Amino acid sequence: MHVTLDQARALDAFARTGTFQAAAKELHKVHTAVLYALKQLESQTGLELFDRSGYRTKLTPSGEQVLSRARRLLDAERELVATCAELKSGWEPVLKVVVDAIFPIEPVLEVVRRLKEVEAPTRVLISVDSLGAVEERFEAEQATVMLTVLPPTLPDLETRALPRLKARLVAHKSHPLAKRDKVSTTDLAGQVLLTVRGSDPRLQLATRSLDQQSTVHLPDFHSKKSAILSGLGFGWLPEWLIETELERGVLIALPLKEGATHAFTPYLATRGSVGPAARELVDLVTRQ
Repeated sequence: MHVTLDQARALDAFARTGTFQAAAKELHKVHTAVLYALKQLESQTGLELFDRSGYRTKLTPSGEQVLSRARRLLDAERELVATCAELKSGWEPVLKVVVDAIFPIEPVLEVVRRLKEVEAPTRVLISVDSLGAVEERFEAEQATVMLTVLPPTLPDLETRALPRLKARLVAHKSHPLAKRDKVSTTDLAGQVLLTVRGSDPRLQLATRSLDQQSTVHLPDFHSKKSAILSGLGFGWLPEWLIETELERGVLIALPLKEGATHAFTPYLATRGSVGPAARELVDLVTRQ
């Protein structure tokens, strides 16, 4: 059986307009051409697709089912046409980006805004994870761009270091640790350390000996910030996320002897040759 797109279009137009005449007008065809296409479809399927017993011809239950499948053909055709148009335009159809949760998401969203402004057909898919899970997701999703605080280990990536990213070890002003003039790792051990997916020894945090003991693992840094603001515990937060709270004295940078500020060297990694949407993201992030 060979169902043509013309037959699928004729069946779809009839179902939407209600008559063969109206379907022909919508398709810019003569009435007889639409009738012939649909009679051929009935012949090829071996099914009675139309109920002609009443005042108006309508689809039979079999016709409704064939219509459903015919519309899938038309959807596939539209997708193919759109994909070809995207490829001709030079824009990549999809840009997959994986970002470590410690990064501000605004640069990535700014790229989405710019692509919308120039009516680029690229769909941007953004995934957020933490530490080693970032590279795992980047590989699993076969993404194009990765922003990570851990040095990438996958082969054949183009990697560049980005400006240092600072994190502060903080607690709410009412927390017992915030009231001390000096804090040691021994003092920290008696309190609740809040983490996002734990930590990684490659970060070389002053609290790395305590990270594995953390009993509260939160899904992202915004949740972690909320937990710290509630007085539940202490933890590392990216400086960009807590500038206002530090200025107002709501959060206190703990006077840890081993260091309450940690500067990361983040990395931007790309896979293979990148298209214009990915280049826009790379340029924006590297200019920050």
